[in-house]
Amino acid sequence: MREFSLLVEEKRTRKSHRFGEFMLVMETLPPTQFASKTLLLLRGIPGAGKTTLANQIAKSNNAPIFSIDSYFTNERGEYHFDFTKNHLAYKECESKTKDALEKTIPFVIVDNTFTLEWEMKPYEDLAKHYGYLYFVVTVENRHGGENVHQIPVDQIEKMKAKFKVIL
Repeated sequence: MREFSLLVEEKRTRKSHRFGEFMLVMETLPPTQFASKTLLLLRGIPGAGKTTLANQIAKSNNAPIFSIDSYFTNERGEYHFDFTKNHLAYKECESKTKDALEKTIPFVIVDNTFTLEWEMKPYEDLAKHYGYLYFVVTVENRHGGENVHQIPVDQIEKMKAKFKVIL
């Protein structure tokens, strides 16, 4: 079982949620101080388990999942990455997230690598604008998972080198 931790401010309470093989441990403010809407960003290198975790969480609360990968996945589920369209994928993911927040969908998940801090900023701004709690969970590849998109090892190493954990 893999464990993910999430920490928010003082006056913490500890809650555990099991999602298939994942355990999400959340230390949070008391529930009475929570808004009813949550935006969850899952970040990590390819193969870390972001999508698996997103799917497990979404199953338990019917949350939509938005991802750059969706842009490059056809109707048959085949992934065809095109770097020249990467900026369009980012815009589409952000736009779909914005639409969901505008509709006040109570729990929204965004599953991307987010290796650079600025990549998360638009989502933080959207969460604040629409009154959502905003959580970022870094998913680490401690299970030896492999990326399903055939991203070359040298490219993943470059991503690791620029990946910053924000405390």
